[in-house]
Amino acid sequence: MKTLSKIIIYPIKSLNGVSLPFAEVTATGFKNDRKFMLMSSVDNKMITLREYPSLYSIKVSMLNEDILQLENEGKNQIPLSVYLNPPYQVSTIYKVNVWDDVIDVQSIDKRVDDWFSEALGVRCMLVKMTPDYFRQVDLKYAKKGQGVLFADGFPYLICTETSLAFLNKHLDKKVTMLHFRPNIVIENSEFNEEKSWTSIEINDNIFDSFKPCARCQVISIEPETMTVNEQILPFMAENYIENKKIIFGLNACLKIKSGKDIIQVGDVVTSVTLTNPK
Repeated sequence: MKTLSKIIIYPIKSLNGVSLPFAEVTATGFKNDRKFMLMSSVDNKMITLREYPSLYSIKVSMLNEDILQLENEGKNQIPLSVYLNPPYQVSTIYKVNVWDDVIDVQSIDKRVDDWFSEALGVRCMLVKMTPDYFRQVDLKYAKKGQGVLFADGFPYLICTETSLAFLNKHLDKKVTMLHFRPNIVIENSEFNEEKSWTSIEINDNIFDSFKPCARCQVISIEPETMTVNEQILPFMAENYIENKKIIFGLNACLKIKSGKDIIQVGDVVTSVTLTNPK
């Protein structure tokens, strides 16, 4: 019986995630997932783990549903509280590229910008999308009206414990789900079974528009030490290749949101639609 084993949100893109016992499902991802992003104040480019592995040194927790707590003990900074739902203020609108999309964003608080600038050693801003901006998921894979916030391209990322266990059988230095930054983790599936999924249902919420998730060097960064696991990419480049890309996990959209808009760890995956059903 397939069940939901982990729910993880990343309130700030490229920072550490927060594991939750339950989460609210929305069309653009779990509530508060990838709600904010760091942007360079110099060239208005997004700041990610690809260029700044030191982002993993910032620990993220939730004091309650409305407040994030950030700690950077490496630089002995005073912990920072960030409001997840700050009141709207008229301020400068910037344009920033998130891959192929140009997004309208605004800084939320100069105090927060200064804290992150000290943490990273570069001038930067914590930004959110302007209230009227809508970012469409790639129409090659999704339907019009399916949106996403600051995630790379899709509102949900699904991985399975079975695929991770298989990978670790072949690595001397084991990895965890933290390397792959999923939102939804499912246990008790068959190995590679997810490659044939076209939709899954959890607590009457249906996820679809699946696209295999292509991976980059970020998966080789150890979240705890920020060192590079030099074994993982070479192995995956030989054994996890599809269309010349390293693949691990499924990007997904929310197809149907039920009246039960909360899913929780332990929920059963009640229905799976397959590409080639037997």
